[in-house]
This record gives sequence, structure tokens and C-alpha cells, in this order.
Amino acid sequence: MSDTIDSDSEGAALQKVDFIYDLRRLITEVHASGSFAAFGTIDSFVNPGIFIDPIGIVRLPLSVDDAQALAQTSHRAPFGKGNETLVDESVRKTWQIDAANFRILNKAWKPCLDRILGRVIMELGIAGGPSSIRAELYKMLLYEEGAMFKPHQDTEKVPDVIHEIEPIQTGYRWVLAYNLINHAPGLSRSASALDAQIDDFTQVLTTWQGLQDEPLYLAYPLDHQYTDRDLKLARLKGDDFYRARHIAQSCEVHGKYYMLLGNMEMCITNQNSEEEMEDKAVLSLDHLVNPEGFDLLISSTLRISTNNLLRGKSYRDREPDAQRGGNYLGNQYAEIDQFFKDSTLIIVPSHSMLHFLLGSRFTLHSLDDLTTRLRSFIGQAGDSSCLQGLLLQVCQSVSERDYTNDEDRDMCLGPVAVSAAFLKNLDLFNTVTSQIKGRFVKNYYFALGGLNYFDGLSAEETTINSAITKCGKIHQIHENLNAFRDGFFKEHPNRSDQLEVNSLKRWLDALLYSCLYNPKQVCEQDATTLLKIIVEREGAPFSQHILYQGVRTFIEYFQNNNLLIIPLVIELLSQSNHQGRSKTYFETLLRNIVDSAISNFNLYHYATYIASFFPPNQPRPFSRSLRETVNASSSGLAGPIKAFYEYASAHKQELPALLLQKIQATASELKVEQSNGFLISFLSELIPVADTCLNEAKSSLRSLFTLYITRTVGYEPKKPSDWTRLEELVTCSPQCRNCSSMNTFLKDPKESYYALGNGDYHLHARYHNFQYFDITKKSQWGNPLGVTKTNKWWEKHHPQWQTRAEAVLEAIKKLPQERLKECLGDEYDGIMDLRIVKVAEDVVMNNVVQNDMEGKPFPELGSTVPQKRERENSE
Repeated sequence: MSDTIDSDSEGAALQKVDFIYDLRRLITEVHASGSFAAFGTIDSFVNPGIFIDPIGIVRLPLSVDDAQALAQTSHRAPFGKGNETLVDESVRKTWQIDAANFRILNKAWKPCLDRILGRVIMELGIAGGPSSIRAELYKMLLYEEGAMFKPHQDTEKVPDVIHEIEPIQTGYRWVLAYNLINHAPGLSRSASALDAQIDDFTQVLTTWQGLQDEPLYLAYPLDHQYTDRDLKLARLKGDDFYRARHIAQSCEVHGKYYMLLGNMEMCITNQNSEEEMEDKAVLSLDHLVNPEGFDLLISSTLRISTNNLLRGKSYRDREPDAQRGGNYLGNQYAEIDQFFKDSTLIIVPSHSMLHFLLGSRFTLHSLDDLTTRLRSFIGQAGDSSCLQGLLLQVCQSVSERDYTNDEDRDMCLGPVAVSAAFLKNLDLFNTVTSQIKGRFVKNYYFALGGLNYFDGLSAEETTINSAITKCGKIHQIHENLNAFRDGFFKEHPNRSDQLEVNSLKRWLDALLYSCLYNPKQVCEQDATTLLKIIVEREGAPFSQHILYQGVRTFIEYFQNNNLLIIPLVIELLSQSNHQGRSKTYFETLLRNIVDSAISNFNLYHYATYIASFFPPNQPRPFSRSLRETVNASSSGLAGPIKAFYEYASAHKQELPALLLQKIQATASELKVEQSNGFLISFLSELIPVADTCLNEAKSSLRSLFTLYITRTVGYEPKKPSDWTRLEELVTCSPQCRNCSSMNTFLKDPKESYYALGNGDYHLHARYHNFQYFDITKKSQWGNPLGVTKTNKWWEKHHPQWQTRAEAVLEAIKKLPQERLKECLGDEYDGIMDLRIVKVAEDVVMNNVVQNDMEGKPFPELGSTVPQKRERENSE
């Protein structure tokens, strides 16, 4: 069995080696049809009629006087070194005048130049013929005696070969320099001679698909270097152009591969260490474009592997393009980073394009950046099938990925939906809509609004409806609709057809009404949304009335659900001063739900919703009035409970008592952290308006005070009357014998000393370095061998309890005392004395416990000295 597996693996490896060899061979065999340079003489030369201010027309042949005048109006020619432009006469000694500073007056020069250009194009073997190239005047150069240009390598002006201008011996060399600009389409079809090569290449690409270990990409370094600005197919030179065009056409014919162009940088770090360490080499792309030159690099760099290079680059005998480090640090030199730059073409399978461009764990931001760029490039390039195909492939890959949760899927499908609408690809849009479980990020609905409506509806209306409403939550649906509407008006700010605008609004209102009339789920955020829906349409009475009916239906459906009713009551009470057309609707809604709100009132839900208006939580978008009311109120976190109680009293006689009963019944559900600030604020609002004639009022307020005091102050720590220390017990694994033995000791009312073994480091950690014990015996290394119980825990926690008690009493004293006495009755004194949390005096006085065995009293509680018998036993 193992022999078979090894044989299969070896066969797959050999297949990959053969594939790489064939692919490299096919690319290398593609060559330009012409020479890398063109030379020649002109049989009949035309005087260009060069005019230079202030010299005038320069005569031919060039005289010494005119040459000297030219030199005086010129400047020294610079040269490029890396990213710098330098002037150094030891490297280049030449005069130059820029094209903007002279003119050619003889009209006969243009036909002469065209004849020269025709010969140059033919000898260079440029595809497309003379019509594909234009000559652009660059500058004028003057070489006088001794002028030269030492051996150098250009990047784009001429092919990357080492060339030089030797020193002028006598006379002058006067040059007109032109740039040749190739403006032919980069992907024009090759001659029939290359068609056979394309067929061979597509067959090799098909082999790539069948590899067991399929490369994510493969790169073929170009012969020449190109700047980022000039890295595009149309500006490649010589063999680079023909190879790139050949591969691009082959990938297009095959249909499942793309060709990209990139500038890569090899960083080799010389460790400069006395130890024999290998140099570190990191290869990355710092510029990546499609054949038309559109930037596809989302991050600053993209790491690639030398294993994916179809042909290697040697850096051993090559001067670096840049270098960093190497400074002397006192006893050795610092690391040296050497940077080598090259240009390359890259072949990527279409199904791997997303992974190649963004990695396997891309973010929504990077995906949005990529799809936005591609849509922008398609808009700039017009009908670019290559870019459209690339965008479609990225979207399909995102749609087909596996996601760990629904939220991640929904987020990533947002830019896909927008791109599908942009491409007018209804199949993809329908697929995306069927995949989402909730909704896209809100800004993608904004983008869809700008793309879809009144422009041929890129997607069917029912599909758009589904994308907007599928989340099922009314506040999210409302946000989606508003974003869609805002996107439409942002993209069509000067829409003159009011009928179309009204049609959009009616469609949005109808969709929203449908969701209100057929609700799926509810949450507390819906309360603010329902009121916002009504207020937003104050300028359109008919639309407002229709949507109000939908809001009523929604509320009736969830009238017994605290997630909606309690927040809705709070919001409606906060809008009591609203002066717009919505005021009547608000009053009707409040009147309709007050009975249900009181019947289902829950103090925990009420407190939780009120707390959401304070940091660190974000406030509700519609509840500005409530926030201002709460912040201006002396009671702060209590919310509109006073207004709610007064409204209930005016509405029905029996409602106040029922509300107080619900408050008392649900108060225990409050969390400990809600008890302090919220409860005292709540009481300060309720006490002035509560009807003290109602037994429910007295009972409810007493229970709230009891809860407030017990939760905020806590019960007074009782000073120990024996050696029991239950408050110092720790929780550990049931199998832990050490902690079990220690806890047994803490529960024992008679034992005060505990002997530790040398290995009880676990106890040392679990019992916080024995901070509440006295370490009464140590080993010679300082490790504790015995500990004695103390009153340290009580001495620490009792003052803390006293501080809390004083703060609570101070807060209670700020309440209206006469009104408080009416509410609390006979229990007023006990509340003010905090009796419910204090240790009873008879318990405090009973400090002596008889020893059953010896009939002797325990030592005083403050003593931590172990009894003599225990000390002797431990020794």
C-alpha cells in the first residue's frame, strides 16, 4: 500500500516538473522579430530649421560660433541613478536644451521624420506598423570636444543593454532626441505565425489544471526593468512585449487564467554575524497591474516565493538598486539590507485570483477596496472584457467560499452584490441574495440605490426587495431602505423627472408597509424606528397616515412583548413635547399600549433600556429628546418613570397600583451593578408622585429600599467569635487534596494552626500568598511551613462595608424625608439605621465560645498566637 502511495506522489512530482519545463520553454521561445536598436544614414537630409531664442535660426552645417552660442543657452545634462537624478561631468558631460525651449520651423521636416520613423519601426520589428508609433520631440543634445557618457543601462528610453558615448575627439555632435510612443492596443492579435504557439501554450495551461500540487501562481521575470508608471503591456520592449502579449492572448483564449505584470523587489539581508548564518532573502511585489496598467495591489507589498519563479535571477555579481544599514556598532557592523528590483509577468489561475490578490484571510476592507477599484477601472477603460471577467471571477470566488459564521458571509457578500448589479449580472445577484442570512453592511445598500433604480433596474425588483428585507428586523430594514434611497439621490442629485422620484418613494413606502404589516421578529431598537418612520413623513400626510397604520399593526402584533413595549413607552413619553404633525399619532399610540405596558412591566428591562443611553453604549438615533430629558434630570438614570406613573394615574384608577406591583415583583431581576445608580435615582423620581394611601405603594417602596441597601451596601461582616473562617474558602478541583484539607481547616471552629508541607506551592497561590494568615514557621529557604488564622480578612472588609454604608445613608438623606416617612411608615427608622444589613447586637456581644474538650474559652478574636498545645504538636 505504501509503495503505491510513494509511486503516486513521485508521479505527481514528475508531472509538475515536466509542466514547469514546458511552460518555461514555450515562454522563452517567443522573441521579437526585429533588432534591439536601429542605425543608418539619410540620403537626402532636410534642414529642420531649428529656432532658439535668443540665438534665432541655427545654420547648418554647425559653426563654432553657433555651437558656442548653443552651449551658453543650454544646461548640463543629468543622468539617473536609482531613484535620484544627478549631474556629474565625470559620468556624463553633455549640454542639453529641453524641447519646450526651441522650435522646428521647416514644414518639410515632418515628412522626413516619417521616413526615418518607418525604417526604425521596420528594423525594430514593432507590431502594428508605422500607424502604431508616434515620435515625440524630447530634447536637443550638444557634445563638444571631450564630451561623453560613460557606460550605463537605461530602463525605458532604450533597451536595457549596457551602452556608452565615447569622448568626442574633435568637432561637435549635435543631436535631436525623440521618444517613440507605442499607442497601439496592447492586446492586438498576433500574426498567424504565433497562433501555433498560442495553441501549444493553452494546452500546457490545461495541464496546469490537472496537477495534484497546483501552483497558486507562476512568475516569469522580464528582461528589462520598468517604472511603476510605465508597467503596462503597451510599453514593454523587445522580447518582453511579445512574450507578455503572447501569454495574455493565450490566457484569454483558454479562459481560466489571467496574466498580470508586477515590479518585484528582492531584499537580501547580510547577517554580519561572527556565527555562520545564511543570508535572509525576501521576495515581494510592490506594484501589480493588469495588462492595461490598472493597479491591483491592495496592500503595500505582496510576498511571493522564489519557488514560483519560472526562471531565477542571480544577485551575486549584481550591484543592488538600493542598500540600507551596515553601520559600525562598536564591535561589529549592523545588518545590511540590499534591494534588487526586477519586473515580471505573472500567470494566475482564475479560481486562485482572489487568494493571490487578498490572501486566504482577507478583510471586508480589502475586498471592498479591490471590487471598488475594478468597477472604477471598468468605467475608465470602457468595454473591457478582461477587467469585467476579473471582477466577475473575484465575486464568484467570494460567493463560493466557506465561512465560519453567517455574519462574515453577509459582510463579504455586500461588495459582491454591488458588483453584480454593476455588471448587470442577474444570476450572480440572485445567488448572492439567496445566500445572505441577515443583511449587507449598510453602505452597500447605498451603493445599490445609486446603481439600480431607473437605470434599467439592474436587478429584478423582487430580488432587490429580498436583499433589503431578508434580515427581518424592522429597524434594519428601515436603515437599508433609507440607505438605498440616499444612494439614489446622491447619484441623481438633479433628477428632473418628479414622476420617477415619486415612484421611488412609493415603492420604498410600500415595501416598508409590507414589512410592518407582516412582521417576523422584534427587538428593542424597533421602538425608536417606529416613531422615526412617522416623523420622517410629516411633510407627506397621506404617506404618513398609511405608514402609521402599518406601525399600529406591528405594535398590536407584539403588544405583550417587553422587547418592544417597554422601550416604546419610554420613547413615547420622551416625545411628549413634540409639536409636529406626529404628536397626535404619538398620543394615540401611547393611549393604546399603556395597559399592556403596565401589565407586562419589568423593572430589569426598563433599567437596561435606560442605561443604553449612557456611555460606553451608543445612544439610540431617534432618542435625542429622551437623552436630553435624562441628562437634565436630577435623578439621571431613572428615565421617565415619574411621567409614566402620572400618565397611568390619569388614564385608569387601577393602573398605578398594578404598576407598583409589577415593579416590586420584578425588582429582584436587576443586576448588582444596576442597583446603585439606577435604584436610588428611580426611588427619587417615584417617591414624590406615589400615592401613599395605596398599600401597594408602601410595599413596593419598602422592597425597593431593602433591595437597594442589601445590593449596594451588603451585609455587615461579622467579627469572628471562633476560628471558623468560611469567607476565606477557595474553590478548587474536587480531586485537589491540598485545597480540600485547607478548606476543612478553615471550617474548623477550634483549630487555628495549619502545618504545610514543603511541596504546598499550590496552596500558596490559591490562598493569595496567605495574605489573611500569619506565617508562623518557615523553612531555611524562607518557604512557609505553617500558617495561623487571623482577623485580617474582617479588618480589611469591615471598613469597606462602613464606607459603602455611609455613602448609601448620604444618598437616602437627600430624598424628601417627610414624603419618605409617609411611604415607609414604621420601617423608616430601621431603613435609616440600615438594620437590615447590620449584625445584631446580641450576636456582637457573644464573643466567648466554650471549648468542648477542655472547657476553656477561646482566645480573644484579635489574638493570632496559637495555643501552646498546637505549637508543641507542630514541632
